[in-house]
Amino acid sequence: MGNLELQEIPLNASDWKYSGEGNMKIVFTYTGPEPSLNNWLLQLNKGEESSTLAAQLERRRDARTFSTHVVGPLIGRQYILEQRLVRVPHEFLSLLSERTQSRPAHRTHTNIDVDQGVGVLVPNMLAESSVTVELKPKWGFLPQSSSIAPANSVKHRVCRYCMHQHLKHKTPSKLCPLDLYSSTPNRINRALDALAESPQNNLRVFVNGVMTDTAHVEWSELKRVLVHILLKEQILVRLQRLQRELDVLDIEGVFPVYERAVECGVGANEPSVDDWVEAVGLFQTQMGRSDKQVVLEYLLSMVLKDVSVMVMIEKWPVENGEMPEYKVAVVDTEPKKLAKMARYRDLSQDIVDNYLKLHPHPSSQKQCYE
Repeated sequence: MGNLELQEIPLNASDWKYSGEGNMKIVFTYTGPEPSLNNWLLQLNKGEESSTLAAQLERRRDARTFSTHVVGPLIGRQYILEQRLVRVPHEFLSLLSERTQSRPAHRTHTNIDVDQGVGVLVPNMLAESSVTVELKPKWGFLPQSSSIAPANSVKHRVCRYCMHQHLKHKTPSKLCPLDLYSSTPNRINRALDALAESPQNNLRVFVNGVMTDTAHVEWSELKRVLVHILLKEQILVRLQRLQRELDVLDIEGVFPVYERAVECGVGANEPSVDDWVEAVGLFQTQMGRSDKQVVLEYLLSMVLKDVSVMVMIEKWPVENGEMPEYKVAVVDTEPKKLAKMARYRDLSQDIVDNYLKLHPHPSSQKQCYE
């Protein structure tokens, strides 16, 4: 495989400003003089990656193809950001790492992987004179699968996120994602207020490209605009529908199918990009429900349960209560691995067991509503 896709661009560490990061990636905004790099962000991996340049390029290319040709046809290609693969030299990465200050304390345990050879340029959703809100809405439905054991029937009433909060945090968030996914303005407002009170990793706000607290923006006005955009775009409604349709059986029903597929040799290897593309085509045409298809649909649902929705509102603050220009993008679209199926099963059961231990009686259990 040649490196024709790997672009060479001028890179000076002083031209890039830290913008934010997640568990696996860190992002920088271009501030230098090169016109071709204006309005682009550089996305880099954190941690360590011990592989050849060719292997890295192939992974980045496959991730880009998965985003555009697998997730795009499901949620709408207009929500998928363009990706340019670029060469990032070791010296540039080392200088960039040294210059990166003011990172959140809980993120500093991992740094830029200075040995990676491939970075990704994406359109800048953190522009000057704008406000960008990044939402990670998580699971959007109550499973009704008959495969769920009677002992786990709480899944039918309490959503995954609300139960998981009790396993992850001493003080659970007041957010119920089902409010966010609803088409009711009051419920969406309630969800946004819960996110503002306890953002965790589900809400980030950027003003002029700099991450800030909701206390430092006109939150009521921002909420008004956000609710309007979410209701107009219907992106969360689409995500909710796809999550449900791709995960019909719940992990309790899917895992035996996965085990059967492995025994038959079908699920022995991780899916290729072609496998994913075929799975989307079969899902959209309802042409087949083989064991392989059932498992891949479940993994696609897991992808959509973990994406982030970015809303960039241009020319902030809004004047005279008018609706501003905006752009919506769906990011964090990496494929999920077959090798994690056992982990998904075990975590699902741990979440239920912990919740039932804390709330053994139905009268003390929360009731979530779609």
